[in-house]
Amino acid sequence: GITNSSRGLSNLSWLLQKTAKATPALKAPDEGVRCLTRIFSACGGGGGGNPQATATSTLCDDLVGLEAIYWDFINGEPRGDLPSTAFSIPFQVDFSQTPYTNSTSILLGFTNIPQGWTIADGIDVSGFAVPGTVAAADLTRTDNRAVWRYVFNAQVTGSYTSASILNSEVNTALNFIGNTASVTETCQINLQQNGIIGLESVAAKVVRAGDFTIMARAHVVVPNGLGGTGYYDGYLSLAPTSENAALINDIFIPMITQLYGGGTSPNQCEDGIDNDGDGKTDLADPQCESPADDSEST
Repeated sequence: GITNSSRGLSNLSWLLQKTAKATPALKAPDEGVRCLTRIFSACGGGGGGNPQATATSTLCDDLVGLEAIYWDFINGEPRGDLPSTAFSIPFQVDFSQTPYTNSTSILLGFTNIPQGWTIADGIDVSGFAVPGTVAAADLTRTDNRAVWRYVFNAQVTGSYTSASILNSEVNTALNFIGNTASVTETCQINLQQNGIIGLESVAAKVVRAGDFTIMARAHVVVPNGLGGTGYYDGYLSLAPTSENAALINDIFIPMITQLYGGGTSPNQCEDGIDNDGDGKTDLADPQCESPADDSEST
């Protein structure tokens, strides 16, 4: 399953390198896969936990800082300046929620769910998905003002395009916040090519809607010989614009990197468990010096 998601990212990276950049040399089609599988070494920057306000996007001139980093990241562009939160679990884990596994695909799951958020199976909002094939997860903040959505895979049929699926996702997000006025779109990507396995297309855009920002991407592959049946994966994030950078840093990127082995289990002194069996948990245990302490017994 991770291979499928990584393939979508690498193919998008290849498309963008081929179509949107005239000067740099093309990257190999599988470079995005190699980058994600090595996300904690050559491709990701492990140092520095603070957002870089001056970071720019290689794909969109309208974005700066963590929005620029995140936009490139979800669209397959390797970044050497990922925040340190990509390499840990920075949020307080909600231990009242059991680890999540999607009901359609056991390959989609998250061990760590942040406090103040709930996660549930996502549904098809495009009208093109074949029933029973949608493997998606919706992470929703309990105040209903922020959402992170990941579509791992969905089989689609009919008169769909990556752009029509993307628009359905964005319109659903707009309806969710009840804001369809003062909407502006930027950073739009619409690319397609006939590849070895079939037609591949990508659509992505950033939407500013009142006080909210939506960042969304849809990737569709239509394999040859299947009569037009395709497969869709994608991301969508929704957040108050004033909080978007912080949520990218603290929630959205860490949730993505959990998919690729990026998240680590919480330290013993912050995991809500009496690890050494002395009746004292976390900072109530005198052996715990701070939440960063990974031993309750010494």
